[in-house]
Amino acid sequence: MNDLANIVSLIQGERVALVGNSRKVLGQQFDVDRYDVVIRMNDAWKLPEEMKQSVGTRLDLLCVSGKKTKIEKLAEKEFLVMWMSPKNRDMISKSTCDNIEFYPLDWWQELYEILDARPSTGCMAVDTVRRLIGDGTLTLYGFDFFQNDSWHKTYSFKEKVKRFLGMNIYVNPHDGEKEAQFIQKCLPTSQLTIVLP
Repeated sequence: MNDLANIVSLIQGERVALVGNSRKVLGQQFDVDRYDVVIRMNDAWKLPEEMKQSVGTRLDLLCVSGKKTKIEKLAEKEFLVMWMSPKNRDMISKSTCDNIEFYPLDWWQELYEILDARPSTGCMAVDTVRRLIGDGTLTLYGFDFFQNDSWHKTYSFKEKVKRFLGMNIYVNPHDGEKEAQFIQKCLPTSQLTIVLP
């Protein structure tokens, strides 16, 4: 596992845009690609055209949580990849481990204790940036703290019926309210801008 030197050299002192996955950005246009560094999350390496029109295409760092099988292929891409989840680390091949970064487990534990809930990929990405950015700036796009679905969310027929009936279909393991509080105070206001979707 790596020491985050690649991440430090990428973001320290830079103007960083971190793009969340809220569906609310659709139909709007944000000039994300003009930043020194653009960070995206999970499936954002394969954005559909409508998302590209809203939040650009540039990708310097991809923060990923999810299925271990996905990380093997992502490690071969031209952008930096950072595995965020504490899960499945021991199942990732050595060659892949050598080509990606890992969100430190002690950072995950600290964040878990602050939030009293499992941190989202977005919250961990913000935490990474705040620790390593130095005197750079961070601008967030597409963060609505789970008020809306992600752009990549699809519903099964059963889920659609439950939604129609007003039934809960998903218990979110993240605490959007606490994540919002943490993120809003993670950096001095001179270094942090949150562009609401």
